[in-house]
Amino acid sequence: MLVEFSVENYRSFQERQTLSMVASEDEAMLSSNSFPMPKTKDLHLLTSAVIYGANASGKSNLLRAMQTLQKIVVSSASRMQMGDKFDVEPFLFDAESQKQPTGLEVIFIDNQIRYEYGLSLDEQRVYEEWLLAYPKGRTQTWFSRAYNPENPEFKEDDGYEWSFGTGLKGEKERIKKFVRYNSLFLSHAAQNNHPQLTEVFQWFRKNLNIITPDFSSDYTAHRCQEDEDFCQKVVNLLIQADIGISDINIKMEMHSYLSLPDKIKTEIKNMKEVLQSTIPKFSAENFHLIEIGIKSLHKMIDSEKVVPLDMADESEGTKRLFELAGHWLNVLQDGDFLIIDELDRSLHPILSTALARMFNNPDINKNQAQLIFTTHDTSLLDGEIFRPDQIWFTEKDKSMTKLYSLHEFKPCEDESLQKGYLKGRYGAIPFVGGLNI
Repeated sequence: MLVEFSVENYRSFQERQTLSMVASEDEAMLSSNSFPMPKTKDLHLLTSAVIYGANASGKSNLLRAMQTLQKIVVSSASRMQMGDKFDVEPFLFDAESQKQPTGLEVIFIDNQIRYEYGLSLDEQRVYEEWLLAYPKGRTQTWFSRAYNPENPEFKEDDGYEWSFGTGLKGEKERIKKFVRYNSLFLSHAAQNNHPQLTEVFQWFRKNLNIITPDFSSDYTAHRCQEDEDFCQKVVNLLIQADIGISDINIKMEMHSYLSLPDKIKTEIKNMKEVLQSTIPKFSAENFHLIEIGIKSLHKMIDSEKVVPLDMADESEGTKRLFELAGHWLNVLQDGDFLIIDELDRSLHPILSTALARMFNNPDINKNQAQLIFTTHDTSLLDGEIFRPDQIWFTEKDKSMTKLYSLHEFKPCEDESLQKGYLKGRYGAIPFVGGLNI
């Protein structure tokens, strides 16, 4: 469960901005669009949030910051080497900000425990890393590290001041020795099977699902191949979407290296070094190519027979929906967290609305899954779909992205949110005086 995410000095974000999933005191749709925060009496967490803003206002940068944090946590110990750089870029339109590190912080709940994890880093080095936990409702600092090379007590090859709290059990000092200036203690702890910190690491690796506009995945096809019940749920979703599909047929064929065309063999050999960097025991001779064939089945209009079509021949919207379906249903099933940039890409507004409503329906969202997405589809600006605290905006102010909620405007109950937004009442729209050549 996500509580809040904060970003500072990252791309278009100069000042610290925070996206909060904590519900306001507004009682409207509280039982459907939120759920009680564990171990608290009064606080609720929102099931979903939608982000609006003009092009280049910073919507995607916010989600990219979340993805950056996830990638660094997951890969810093296992994939990064000495000298590798982090994929972070500070705010470039201010000379002082260019010299300062980026700040990323997330508060989340996993297995009934609230955590606060944060980083301060630039592309070269981690300057700070910390983890707070609330296993019994009170703050425990499990670990922290801060870089200060000017302290004469620090070793030349270290430069970090470390602190470990009594709440963090198990090995710490031995794992600390593995940590580089460009890696995370959390990542190395998980790599060394530290019981408490591996659980935190797994939240980033498994519970955080991020889908970008250029996303293309065989995940749905693989899940359908492995699980017939899950596949039937995907089929039901496609049928309900009214896109003409009555069923799907998926076949996977494995081709050995020796059976591949010479051109593909050559490409595999050329990629050998790259593949070995992530798969140490990789060898071309042991390589197998899995070919996935996806057919959508359509009923004929004059009989009960079906006509199979390659999924590649379907519309972009149909392919998009099929690719999303597996992730969508899996997140709802497991109670995970889904982030999606440009939900409305290639999808009809009614379909986008139906997908978003699934997270706000307690009969469907039984495991407290959460959704955050960006969109330009103003038909979703509807007080019968979202509470004001679920609607967020990004707007540029002197090249800086500002993030704020509709809740700050306190809209009237019968107010047309869509009309108000398009008229500029809430900001976050492009002010175009007309285009000409």
